[in-house]
Amino acid sequence: MLKEIAKVLIGALIAEMIFFVWLISQNILPVNFWFLEIGFISSIIIILTDFTLIILFSYYAWIRKPKIKKEKDIGASKNID
Repeated sequence: MLKEIAKVLIGALIAEMIFFVWLISQNILPVNFWFLEIGFISSIIIILTDFTLIILFSYYAWIRKPKIKKEKDIGASKNID
């Protein structure tokens, strides 16, 4: 279940990254503000954040093994005298 959710989220993030790269390449971002291209900078920050989230989703879904608590046999651990 976790892997399927991670696949959907990774797909959405990749699509968003592609959109922002396309947006940067079209030069339709907001005009300069104090000699800083705010639209360009925010798009780069969003792309880097998406890349970080893809790495985290991949790590938690495939690399990290979820800890499964083992139930102890209660009847065997009791000392019946």
